[in-house]
Amino acid sequence: MKINAGIFQYKMRDENPLKRIQRLEEKLQQTDGLDLIVCPELFLSGYGSFEKIKEFCEQSDGEFANKISLLAKKYSTAILYGYPEVVKNSLFNSAQYFDSKGLSLANHRKKMLPPTADESKIFKPGSKSSIIMVNGIKSAIVICYELEFPEIIRKLALQDVELIIAPTGQSSLWPAAALYNCRTRAFENGIYVIYANSTGSLNGINFMGESKIIGPDGLDVVNAGTTEKVITVEINTAEISSVRNKLSYLDDSRKLN
Repeated sequence: MKINAGIFQYKMRDENPLKRIQRLEEKLQQTDGLDLIVCPELFLSGYGSFEKIKEFCEQSDGEFANKISLLAKKYSTAILYGYPEVVKNSLFNSAQYFDSKGLSLANHRKKMLPPTADESKIFKPGSKSSIIMVNGIKSAIVICYELEFPEIIRKLALQDVELIIAPTGQSSLWPAAALYNCRTRAFENGIYVIYANSTGSLNGINFMGESKIIGPDGLDVVNAGTTEKVITVEINTAEISSVRNKLSYLDDSRKLN
């Protein structure tokens, strides 16, 4: 199976969700033939400000979600984006997936919450995995810190997931996550990883960029560097079989107790 996948590496600014959505549409207007575009963690609110998170949180079918749904339908492109979700009196660090018809097929709530930027105090942890089909490719959504747990990704790979979609808000304080961990997750499972980060600085956080799509050999197929841009590449799952035939980490892992 093949898909044309992209990442919008957004430069963090102190601006409202409508302006961020407008910037996303501008990028979609300039990019033809995408099956999927992925935006970073907490794309709509920004990361690191409890006040902005409270101000811009919404339910999964809220005003901003509806606008993104319309974009997905208008440009026939599936969109995954991060946002603060409110349910009754609880906040979740969530990522929602709209397919190319504008239908919400997944709303992943981050299960593993780090202490950085008070995430573990601000948000309630989710409880479920989020597995979806993206144009015939079995895919799973994880958010930032969750990708740093090999157990989570191995469990998904053993369920025949071939693509991990990971919106993130990685700062320059922890560069190993963006430079090594995400590539290792791809390599040790023989899968593709879409790693969508922000760039720029906001709320005292320097976001390191380094958005990338990683092949099943653990090497970047495309990398955004440190500037705001959209990067795109064709994902071809035939490459997974090719890599696994040479190095069978996933099959051999089944032999472990």
